[in-house]
Amino acid sequence: MKKYTREEKIINRKNNKLIGTITSVFVGMFLCITGYFIWNVLKLKGIEDALRYVGIGILILFSLLVIRLNFTLRSQPKKYKFIVLILVLLAFGTGEYFASTFISKVISTFDSMNKDTVTYTSKLITLTESDTTKKNIGDKKIGIISDEEDVEGYVLAQKIIKKQGISLDNIYDYDEYITMLNALYDGEIDACFVPGNYVSMYKTRSDFEHIGDETKVLFKHSEEMKKKESKKKKRTTSVTEPFSILVMGVDSNDDEIDDWGLGDTVILITFNPKTLNATILSIPRDTYVPIACAGNALSKITHANPYGSECVKETVENFTGINVDYYAKMNFKGVITLVDALGGIDVDVPYALCESNQYRSFADGNVITVEKGWQHLNGVQALALARNRKVIEWCGEHYSQGERNDFVRGQNQQLVIKGIINSAKNIRTADQFYKVLDAVGKTLETDLTREQMLEFYNVFKDILLSTDSLTDMNDVISMQRTYLNGSDGHLHDYLAGAELYEFLPSYNSLNAITKAMRINLELEKEEYDRSFSFSIDQPYEPKIIGKDVWGGVKNYPQPEKKPEAPTCGTNQELGADGQTCVCKSGYSKNSYGSCASEEEDTTCKSNDPNSEASNEGGCQCQSGYDVDSDSGLCVEPQSSETGGGESGGETGGETGGGSSETGGEESGGGTEGE
Repeated sequence: MKKYTREEKIINRKNNKLIGTITSVFVGMFLCITGYFIWNVLKLKGIEDALRYVGIGILILFSLLVIRLNFTLRSQPKKYKFIVLILVLLAFGTGEYFASTFISKVISTFDSMNKDTVTYTSKLITLTESDTTKKNIGDKKIGIISDEEDVEGYVLAQKIIKKQGISLDNIYDYDEYITMLNALYDGEIDACFVPGNYVSMYKTRSDFEHIGDETKVLFKHSEEMKKKESKKKKRTTSVTEPFSILVMGVDSNDDEIDDWGLGDTVILITFNPKTLNATILSIPRDTYVPIACAGNALSKITHANPYGSECVKETVENFTGINVDYYAKMNFKGVITLVDALGGIDVDVPYALCESNQYRSFADGNVITVEKGWQHLNGVQALALARNRKVIEWCGEHYSQGERNDFVRGQNQQLVIKGIINSAKNIRTADQFYKVLDAVGKTLETDLTREQMLEFYNVFKDILLSTDSLTDMNDVISMQRTYLNGSDGHLHDYLAGAELYEFLPSYNSLNAITKAMRINLELEKEEYDRSFSFSIDQPYEPKIIGKDVWGGVKNYPQPEKKPEAPTCGTNQELGADGQTCVCKSGYSKNSYGSCASEEEDTTCKSNDPNSEASNEGGCQCQSGYDVDSDSGLCVEPQSSETGGGESGGETGGETGGGSSETGGEESGGGTEGE
């Protein structure tokens, strides 16, 4: 490299002043982009850590070299060297910018799926027909939950009380919501504070089935707060070690996740990243289990969802005996976007079916059909398969074959999940990856941390290194399907407060499934069956764990049934004992035991003291009186002799020659009496 004298360097610097300034601007931009890129790369914790740190070191050295060149080039006369440096910086900077954007989007999507905060809402409600309003609420009796740790029932309620200036003298404490709501319905209080999702929580109870229509909201207060942590110690299981994850499917009206709706799907998955094996248990939504966060009240497992994801998680743990490391809440309607972003999925459909569209509409043009056998399904068809659980008879015999129920639907959902995982290996372009990322960000909510989600890179790397899994005919992950047997019937649902259809699981079948899960989690050693038989005439079918195991269904004592309330007549209602019919206010029992208006009764008696009002309106003779044919008044009937005389009187009048009255009493009466 030629050396320049001091005078030459001064002249060169003057000549290179403009291009040197331009180069400095590009160098500054490059250093900023490089810093942003390094900052993003540092977020990729757990992904090729050694390679990342080496790369960062090289970038730092390269940046120092660029800074040095920016100064040394000013002292030489060749301007093309500045242009070369600028072009190199542009190339490197552009690459770093797009890489930074990509990493930032991935990190942002992962962060959006793991929400540390949630919006809590407290509502002050009253009965729709009540005269309680916002203006007179200060004079009314108001119920509140006594538990000071209840965010929606107490903490946020206190803020409404303070803001509206409600006197504490009008506040009445209750230990739990059901008692408080009953007090509201019975008129003991005029209003009460409830969680924002109170309709979803209590509409499954027979006594609050129409609570959404029967109540109105006077005031509400919402705040975004840190999620209530589970009382259990949070697990730190790495996804590079065997782990379990609970998938909850929520059927809401849009792509977003409904935090409080009924759980349409509950699937427990154990995954071993060393063997790339997954065991999947679909728990029917009607499974009769103790709900952990509701005092272990026996109810459908779907009724746990309005109480939050942690409640479902703990309920499943108690039911299966498997510790749930993570959960993922998935909106199955968002599956449409995800499957379409993947370009569709390949599924071996067990039967031909027809189903409503994503809006549950069967209107013209909205019927979705899927044929039996291997099919390439789009998003709407995949959702139809995941939802289908009954035959739609008017679709025709072709689409009515095959068993349909909640258990079959669980199997179908497993097929859809399997198809999605297998299709993920076909992502080839950045645009397709972005579409999948957007779909997952909207469709999924999980308690996996960003670092744990990034660890899946190592799992996917193992998959990519497995040449067998890259072929279209092989599964990316080996899946052990399960089937939970049991019986069903109508049992008392303690959360619904009524008898509902419930599924009673076979604990022998459940134990067979959970044993396979524990083996997959490496908590138990597998016992190999050394016997094997097959028939060359029958194709091999993978074993579905638990399907051929029965027995062990628990017997649950049921509460004593109250006798059915009688059907009350017109103008009657049930009395305080709930079993006896009494007259409504303003009505009283007449001589026949019917309830009639007191005003009408008085009117009737003023015209005829032996009459009374009838149920159907108008007047009637009191019991023991008959209408006299001549006077039209109510008179006492004559004795049996007198009765004979009347008949005989008619005869005597005609044949005995006496008057009807005389003949009736004397001759006619005697003759007829004999």
